[in-house]
Amino acid sequence: MTPGFLGGMALLATLVFSLVGLVLCGLAQWAQDRRYLEAARRVAPMSFLAALVSFGALEWALLTHDFSVRYVALHHSTKDPLWVTLVTPWAALEGSILLWGTLQTMYTWLVSRRVDAGGASAAPVLDPWRAPVALGVLFAIQVFFFAVMVFVAHPFDALPNPPADGRGPNPLLQNHWMMAVHPVLMYLGFVGLSVPFAYALSAMVARRFQSWIFETRWWTLVAWGFLTAAIFAGAWWSYEILGWGGYWAWDPVENASFIPWLLATAFLHTTQVQERRGMFKPWNFAYITLAFAATVFGTFLTRSGVIQSVHAFADGPVGALFLVFLLGVLGVGLGLLSRVSSEVRDAGEVRWKSREGALLAASLLFGTMAFVVVIGTLWPLVVEALSAAKVSIGAPFFNQVSAPVGVAALLLMGIGPVLPWRNTGPQIRRNLFILGSALLAGTVLGLLLRLAPGASLSLGLLAYNLCAVGLMVDQGVKERSSSLGISRWKAFLELASSSRRRFGSHIVHVGFALAAVAIAFSQTYRFEEAKTLRLGQRWQSAGVELTLRKVGLEEQGNRQSVYALVEMRAVDRRGLWADGTYITRLNFYPQMGNQGLAAPDLKYTPYNDYYLILQAFDTERGEWATLKLVVTPLVLWLWIAGAIMALGTLYILWPSPQPQRERAAGGAPA
Repeated sequence: MTPGFLGGMALLATLVFSLVGLVLCGLAQWAQDRRYLEAARRVAPMSFLAALVSFGALEWALLTHDFSVRYVALHHSTKDPLWVTLVTPWAALEGSILLWGTLQTMYTWLVSRRVDAGGASAAPVLDPWRAPVALGVLFAIQVFFFAVMVFVAHPFDALPNPPADGRGPNPLLQNHWMMAVHPVLMYLGFVGLSVPFAYALSAMVARRFQSWIFETRWWTLVAWGFLTAAIFAGAWWSYEILGWGGYWAWDPVENASFIPWLLATAFLHTTQVQERRGMFKPWNFAYITLAFAATVFGTFLTRSGVIQSVHAFADGPVGALFLVFLLGVLGVGLGLLSRVSSEVRDAGEVRWKSREGALLAASLLFGTMAFVVVIGTLWPLVVEALSAAKVSIGAPFFNQVSAPVGVAALLLMGIGPVLPWRNTGPQIRRNLFILGSALLAGTVLGLLLRLAPGASLSLGLLAYNLCAVGLMVDQGVKERSSSLGISRWKAFLELASSSRRRFGSHIVHVGFALAAVAIAFSQTYRFEEAKTLRLGQRWQSAGVELTLRKVGLEEQGNRQSVYALVEMRAVDRRGLWADGTYITRLNFYPQMGNQGLAAPDLKYTPYNDYYLILQAFDTERGEWATLKLVVTPLVLWLWIAGAIMALGTLYILWPSPQPQRERAAGGAPA
C-alpha cells in the first residue's frame, strides 16, 4: 500500500461518511426520530478518523519522499529540514484544504459528543430539537471541503513519471518556525466559528432563539482565542521575516484574517446582552453568520488568486467554488434570519446610557470597522473589473479609519463594564469622574514628556482602562467581603476563581489597551536608515554605532545563506540595550534563483527594538555590505499584549472549581 492510495481512499471515505451523516441528520429532522440522530452521532467519529488517516498519509508521503504524489513533488524536497517537512501539508492549496477539512471533522465530532440523542447524557448541552440541524450543517460543510478535494484539488494526485527530487515548499514558509504555528492557529479559529454558526441556524430552524447563545459561548471564545493568537503570530512572523521592520501592512490577506476577528468580537459583545436581557437576537444571528462567511471569504481571497499578496500561497482552481460556498452561507444564514425576523425583534428599548447600550455601541464599532476593511480590500478589484484601471488602497486609508474607531472602542471598553444594566445609577458620576481623571492625567503626562498627541492619548487610554478594571474589581471585592464577612484579600481570591468570565475579560481588555500603546508608539517613532559599509567601517545612527566585521557565505542544506556580522553599541540613551553582535542574512533558495530572502537579525528590548537587514553585498570579495537599520519603540509590548489577551481568554475558558456545597452533595454544577 502506498501513501497516495491510502490517503485517497481515506479522503473518499471521509466524503462518504460526511454524506451519510448529512442524510441521517436530514432524516432525523424530517421524521423527528432520535434513532437517526444517534446514528449520525456515531458517524461523526468515523469521519474524523478517516480524515486523520488521510492527513497522516500525506505526512507519510512527505516523510518518505514519495514523489509519485504530485503534491509532494511540487512542495517538498529531500533537502528540507524535518520541521519543514512536517508543516508542508499546509504549504499549498490541497494540503491546506485537507487541514481545514480534518479540523472540521474534529469540531463535528466534538459537537456530536454534546448531543443528547435519547437520554444517554445526564446533562445534554445540545437539545434533540436543534441537534439534527446543527450537526447537519457541520456535516454539510465537511461535504463541501472533501468534495472539493476529491473532485477538484486532490492532495494525492499521482505523477506518472516521478522526479528524483522535488522543488520544496514556498521559501517564505521555511524561513521561520512561526509558519509551523500561525496557519494552524488560524484554521482552528476559522473552523471553530462554524460551530456557533451551525447552532445559530439550528436555533432559527427550530425557533428556539435563546438557549443556543449560552451553549455557544465556549465554542465562540475558543475560536476567538485561536483567531487572536493567529493574528498576533502572523504579525510576529511578518515582523521577523519580511524584512521591512513592520508587523502589519493592511495586506489583503492580513485583512481577510482580521475581518472574522472583528465580527466575532462584535458577536461576543452582543451575546452578553442576550444572555442577560434576552435582547439583540437579530444582531447575534447576523454577526455569527457574517463572521463564519468572512472565514470563507478569507479562504477565497487566499486561495483563488484574485489578489496579489505575500500571504497568497496558491492560485488554484477552487476560487469559484469558494465563492459559491460563500454565497450559500450568506444566503442560508441571512435568509433564515429574514424568515424569523418578526419573532426575534427586540421588544424592549435600548438605553444608550447603560451597559447594554455600551455593548451595542462597541459591537457596532467592530462591525463598522469590518465593513470598512471589506470595502478597502475589495475596492481595487471592483475598480479593475469595471474599468481595467489599477488602483490601490494602502495603509494610510486604513490607518485614518482605524485610529478613531480604535480610540472609540477603548473609551467604550473602559466605561461599558462600570455602567449598570438597564439604566445609569448615581454611582456612575463618581466612576465617570475617576475615569475621566485617569484619561486626562495619562494624556497630560505624555504631553509633558513631549510625546506626540497620539502616543500621549494612548497612555491616557491605558490609564483609563486600568482604572476601569480597578473600579470593577474593587466594587466586586467590597460587596463580597461585606456580604460574607471575609477579608478583602480572601474575597478577591474567591471572586477571581468564581467569576472567571469577568476577570478574564478584564485581562483581555488590559491586553488590548496595552497593544494600542505599543501600536501608537511604534507607528509614531519608527526610524529607519540604510548605508553601505566596508569591512571595519563604523556608522552612527539613532543612538547606536555599527561596525561591519565580516561578510560570509554558508551552505545550509536546502539553501545558501550570505551573512553580515555586525557589532552594535549604544552611543547615547536612544540606543539603550542595543549592545551586541548581530548576524543578518540573505537566504537563497533554488526556487527563487538569484533573489535573496531577507532574514533580519533583531534584538527585542522593553524600550526599542533594533532591527538590522542585509540588503546587498559584495558578491566577489565580500568587502562591503548595504545594511538597513530600523529602530522601533515598544514593539516587544505588542507581543506581550497578545500573550495577555490569549491568557485572558484561556482564563475564561478554564473550568471553575466546583462549589463546595455541590461537592459535598455529590451533585453537578448548575
